[in-house]
Amino acid sequence: MIEPVDPCVEAARLRELRTLIITGRSESQIRFDVEEVRYHRADLGALDREIARLETACDIKEGRAPARRRYAKRAGFRAY
Repeated sequence: MIEPVDPCVEAARLRELRTLIITGRSESQIRFDVEEVRYHRADLGALDREIARLETACDIKEGRAPARRRYAKRAGFRAY
């Protein structure tokens, strides 16, 4: 049986991973004989969305009101 993931712990882990990606300390390396290639490929937008989702789940789990992520924009005309 698969155990449920604690959203608070998982959000913290993903925030650490994001920091590693942004600072360049998270990379992969491949060696072919004498040639070596280092790279890291990441979708920061998807990672940010997953962190936001987990933070919302964590807030709900702990009985806090989830933080608002989007706000309505108001546009209008004021005649002076």
